[in-house]
Amino acid sequence: MTAFSPIDSSGSWSSPLRDWPAFLSLQFQWRHGKTCLIENRHSGPLRVQRPFYPEADGSAHVYLLHPPGGMVLGDRLTIQGFLQENSAALLTTPSAGKLYSVEGSATQQRQYITFTVENQACLEWLPQETIVFDGANGELHTRIDLQGDARFCAWDIVALGRAASGESFNQGECRQKVEVWRNNRLAFVEHNRFRGSDELLNAAWGLRGHHVSGTFLASVVTSRNQVDKFLEHLADMAPADDRHHWGMTQKNDLFIGRYIGDSAARCRQGFEWLWQSIRPALNNKVAVAPRIWQT
Repeated sequence: MTAFSPIDSSGSWSSPLRDWPAFLSLQFQWRHGKTCLIENRHSGPLRVQRPFYPEADGSAHVYLLHPPGGMVLGDRLTIQGFLQENSAALLTTPSAGKLYSVEGSATQQRQYITFTVENQACLEWLPQETIVFDGANGELHTRIDLQGDARFCAWDIVALGRAASGESFNQGECRQKVEVWRNNRLAFVEHNRFRGSDELLNAAWGLRGHHVSGTFLASVVTSRNQVDKFLEHLADMAPADDRHHWGMTQKNDLFIGRYIGDSAARCRQGFEWLWQSIRPALNNKVAVAPRIWQT
């Protein structure tokens, strides 16, 4: 199956607007007792370090690097990953992504991430959060295509403004879309449009005055009792005065967790704990955290 792509085969974009593209295409294959990175095509400032193998079963841990550290006016980042049958890869990022202010420009900052996961393969996409600066004009689109009984775990965290620096999200816009497809059928979609000072940011049916939201997805089946225990533990992890909301649901074979609160670090900490808790059900393995998370 060909992965969804907003670009042509060369990794190029065509646009009459200011356009600074970066492209990364990775392909993984199980061979000689481990998952090997057999293709690593890139253009512009997107790279990966060589795979690490901290797990006995040969799963690859890969760190995605974007040296500029953030997206400015006209940036277009496109990341594609293809996991062949029986391969297993955990991908993460060393630091938070950033959408910088574009001062009211209509030119968008776009990030497209697509993964195709073949039968018996397992993807873990566990990036740091994306910080949306006041005045940004961003689009964040993640799509995961699963074939057969492919498995995956992924999360997506968005922080609006920089609360630690006293900056609110009063201007600009960020469109966020997360899709999961299995055997060419849509299994999950979430589409958010955050606009500065919009009612959504403060409404009870929206972010409730918080500035951080996160979505956690995994192809595992949990019981009502497990979900209750997850929620109880996550509540115990936070200080008593911490304002946050956790939610969880099971949709067919897809476990969905959500966070709304004021701390990207708290959200990431909770998601890491959830990942550690469900990993044995995901791929029969104890969680081995990427070393870069400790730096």
